Amino acid sequence: MSSIRIILVFLLFSCGDWMLTEADPASIAKQISIPGDYGKIQDAIDQGVPSFSNQWTLIKLASGVYTETILINGIKSNIILEGGGKDNTILTWKSSGLQLREAPLMLKGANNFIAKGITFKNTLNHEELAHLQDKDNGGAYRAVAAMVHGEHISFYECGFVSVQDTLWDKEGHHLFKSCYIEGHVDFIFGDGTSVYEDCKLNSIGSGYITAQKRESHKQNLVLCSNLQNYMGLVQHILVGHMDLIQGNQLTYAEVECTGEGADTSNRVPWLKKLDGTQELQYLLSPSFNDKDGWIEDQPKFY
Repeated sequence: MSSIRIILVFLLFSCGDWMLTEADPASIAKQISIPGDYGKIQDAIDQGVPSFSNQWTLIKLASGVYTETILINGIKSNIILEGGGKDNTILTWKSSGLQLREAPLMLKGANNFIAKGITFKNTLNHEELAHLQDKDNGGAYRAVAAMVHGEHISFYECGFVSVQDTLWDKEGHHLFKSCYIEGHVDFIFGDGTSVYEDCKLNSIGSGYITAQKRESHKQNLVLCSNLQNYMGLVQHILVGHMDLIQGNQLTYAEVECTGEGADTSNRVPWLKKLDGTQELQYLLSPSFNDKDGWIEDQPKFY
């Protein structure tokens, strides 16, 4: 079986900032409060956000726990979802699977979306997930906390919590800054071209952190993170076949890692060293994931 050619860029270190300032009210055309204007987040999106709008709508969530699943598709764009901090504003749902209504947050072709200060949590626990897998003879049940599909999507100071397949970084150009991501197995997966800047990854088990499948040399992932508990591994899986791509088809690098797990003496021999190289500087620059300036064009948050 021939494998799909991929390039995966995996960097574990602390990146330079894209400088952002406080949100500019002039760039936001409409503001919605929850509770207040609407009782549910989905109602605010469906009824309060204009369809096919090129102006930003800010939805402010008060601190608290919201038990619902949110779906935003391509009809709704230019949405900012702002909570009271990831420890204070929590969006929860309990489910397994990959259907559209099977996660707290589902972005399906949603372009120009920003979330700040919210935790997205799938409350299905590890024991329940194992039971589901046993019933289905080891079937691939997932407990997604957020599915991210669309162009120009940013998360600031958000949390993503589940056990397996926590964050489905499905497709598009995305930025995750100062976020917390927790899971047990393959808890970051998908085909997104994304940068994870100053994020914390917490593995609550011994499983792989990522299951990144690339279908094009133009798709890339950069992790710029402070890790907890576990050093990331890369896994590329095709149906009926597991293929760990090596050589010039994958770049796996660590730069200036510290703490437990930072010892590289037992790494794979093709681990790449990028210290001080031009390639490293390119991967650190905004142009890597922001060639058209989409991050700068979004409302500024800090």
